[in-house]
Amino acid sequence: MNTHRTGAGRLPYLILLGLAFAVVLGTPLVLHVREEPGPTAEGAPTPSNLPEKTLTILSVHSDTIRYEFERAFSQWTAQTQGYTVKVNWLDLGGTTQATKALLDRFKQTPDGVDIDIFFGGGVDPYLELARRDLLEPVDVPADILDPIPQSFSGMDIYDPQHRWFGAALSGFGIMFNHPVLQMLKLPEPVEWADMGRPEYFTWVAAADPRQSGSMHTMYEIILQAYGWEKGWEVVASMGANCRGFTNNASDVPKDVSTGEAAVGMAIDFYALQAVAEVGDNRLEFRLPPKLTVVSPDAMGVLKGAPHPELAKLFVQFVLSERAQKLWILNPGTPGGPSRYLLGRLSVIPDLTKKYEADAFVHLDPFAFGGIQLNSDLTSRRWRILNDLFGACIIDVQDKLAAAWNVVRRLPAEDPRRAELFKPFVSEKELMDLSGAPWDDPSVRAQTISRWAADASARYRRLKEAN
Repeated sequence: MNTHRTGAGRLPYLILLGLAFAVVLGTPLVLHVREEPGPTAEGAPTPSNLPEKTLTILSVHSDTIRYEFERAFSQWTAQTQGYTVKVNWLDLGGTTQATKALLDRFKQTPDGVDIDIFFGGGVDPYLELARRDLLEPVDVPADILDPIPQSFSGMDIYDPQHRWFGAALSGFGIMFNHPVLQMLKLPEPVEWADMGRPEYFTWVAAADPRQSGSMHTMYEIILQAYGWEKGWEVVASMGANCRGFTNNASDVPKDVSTGEAAVGMAIDFYALQAVAEVGDNRLEFRLPPKLTVVSPDAMGVLKGAPHPELAKLFVQFVLSERAQKLWILNPGTPGGPSRYLLGRLSVIPDLTKKYEADAFVHLDPFAFGGIQLNSDLTSRRWRILNDLFGACIIDVQDKLAAAWNVVRRLPAEDPRRAELFKPFVSEKELMDLSGAPWDDPSVRAQTISRWAADASARYRRLKEAN
């Protein structure tokens, strides 16, 4: 559910936008589907008389991804191995729930859980599974693995011991609406800090990082990319420009696509699906150069897999150029998905250039020079950062926005502008509190209460700046 508040003057804008977008946005936002699959460059239709093998895959991916990869893998095995493959897809909830369920099953049966592969869910679950020795190494042929960088910007794309592999990449960036920016005479955002510009007041979309892990990651990226002092200024000024915070990261592209917001923080697969529906002449998704992170969305063969050789073949297939094209190409194009647009980032550099004519995804994440995210730091301060965001930005957003609406009219060099977005705690103080002290309920409650009181007092005082 959205928690937007309405900004002054918003209604006339929305009426104009409703007229301008009536044709494009008159239908619900859904994934693009071709009713009649086109031919692919991967060979003739699969013969119907081949034997069939079964593979069991636990996945947090959407049904669209499951459909396209099962179809393509079965077609490939029919052509190269002489059999088709039926995938038994298991759905145990989102990443957190699926990982917990998987670990619980391994506690009951340590030698195997009758599941061949875990597919999707980022990289953190696979780091934990590898640490517990619950993944089987896969020997991937050099002609498949060599085009894929083992690491990028300090982050592994696949495990050096070959226990897990990035099947696709996830990019965190900025989504914006061209017609809205043009109507408001606003510049296109290039980096995170642009969303804190005074002109963007009430036109920024974001989700509550306490409710959305991907949104929390974007806030953490900003803090590490700019450094603590500047990073907090960026995060706080963006928060001041928001009309409120949604609970789900997937709501942000919807708000931007409908013109409820001009710009927003987004993860690639939500943003690119919206672009596919509305059109890249209206919407754009951008990775801030040298200020963001591209992380792997992994897969791995589980310990005790009932069909280990077939499972390893699936991993090899997903890493191949033939399968990687499924992420980036338009449906029905040669070698592309047959029905559904997937719109993800490939782990093979320059693949978008190679297939530019048929590609929907034109972003090459390896060209953006991402930052090296300190994952240990991220993990250690996850809880306390959420509490800080809540106390000083989200839960007092109305007071922050009211103060910003006054202060943003002051000259840029006025010290009150800098004071508004000054951190309420130093990074060292925050880290000293994280961990054991933050596990003490009384310490946590008293500190959060103090932060909230300090924030409210500052915002009230600066609201009277003129």
